[in-house]
Amino acid sequence: MIKKLKIRFVATIMIILSLVFLLIIGSINYFNYQSSERQSMALLSALAENDGMAPRETPMVSGSSDHPPPDVFEREKTFSVKVNPATNLFSVNGSTNTSLESAEVLELANQMLNKNKASGTLSGYRYLIVEKPYGQLLVFVDQRISNALADRLLTTSLIIGSITLFVLFFVSLFLANLMVKPVEEAFEKQKRFISDASHELKTPLSVISVNADVLEGDIGANKYLSHIQSESIRMNTLVNSLLTLARLDSSKPIGVYSPFDLSNAVESIALTFESIAFEEHKNYTLKITDGISYLGDANKIKQVVAILIDNAIKNADDDGLVELILKRVGDTIHLEVFNTGAGIPEDQQDKIFQRFYRYDASRSKATGGYGLGLAIAKSIVDEHQGTIRVSSEVGSWVRFTVIL
Repeated sequence: MIKKLKIRFVATIMIILSLVFLLIIGSINYFNYQSSERQSMALLSALAENDGMAPRETPMVSGSSDHPPPDVFEREKTFSVKVNPATNLFSVNGSTNTSLESAEVLELANQMLNKNKASGTLSGYRYLIVEKPYGQLLVFVDQRISNALADRLLTTSLIIGSITLFVLFFVSLFLANLMVKPVEEAFEKQKRFISDASHELKTPLSVISVNADVLEGDIGANKYLSHIQSESIRMNTLVNSLLTLARLDSSKPIGVYSPFDLSNAVESIALTFESIAFEEHKNYTLKITDGISYLGDANKIKQVVAILIDNAIKNADDDGLVELILKRVGDTIHLEVFNTGAGIPEDQQDKIFQRFYRYDASRSKATGGYGLGLAIAKSIVDEHQGTIRVSSEVGSWVRFTVIL
């Protein structure tokens, strides 16, 4: 329980931090990209208004408050191409020596014209095409360096974010241990109290039960003695269940794991319920595959089988079916206990394995349950690294499946 609480706390913190970091990193890179795009468009608009030439003064772009900084034309690599109506090259201008790159400029100009788009991005260049009296003016700026810087910013921010999350993971582990420590101490005290109280209750219960039996031998049958004996048995059952849970909650397994014939073990414990099922007017069937062996604590596995069968008989409807199946499914062993009856609502199926939880209190009182049987079964199955689950159709049937 405490371990799960720590894992849930750390997982929650890390998920929140990861989302926050992704939001921050995404926002930084998004606004950096948008800023670069606005600057490129402002630069291209300024070039287009100045007929492809870099203006000597900082221009104000019409219809926009954005304009390139004064030194942007010195830092950015820009080109302009004037094309006549027949798409013949008219002239090429650039912020660098275009004679060294005339082939690349011509190729880019042809590709931009073939795209039939007034603006866009092509091969790392941001371009703009405007209509002029002499034909078309193509202006474009080399964004390859700015794109590389943007990629580097993204990579750097992701690396820094990952390192930060790695460090915060250990910080969250420390905080989880710090915050869960009071809960762990309270849980340990609760377990100790349950164990101590259960041990202390066993002696007086035994004395009461023995004296009631002796008194019954002296005075004969008596309804009041019968009530005392009945309640003593019920209290003794509760105390034993609490002691079992206290042992299962201990940090170290107390069972002895060894190979045993699971088929024989299940059959031996299941046969003891035949008379009970007969008296309760239930149809009781067993389908046990022979020769299945398992490495575990045989006594605890028998206890799980007994709990599930007892639960099925108590909750099956009159003349209903109770069926136990043991079989191999691939590399796993499936133990299924099925019974017809009222069923378990879907919203209650995860809760029935909680201690003292009874989804149908009136029925549990009638059958004498305390809501501890399934909690014990789940603890034993968890100790054996298995899983237990329930499926049901309300008003029809219930099936408990143990996978080992």
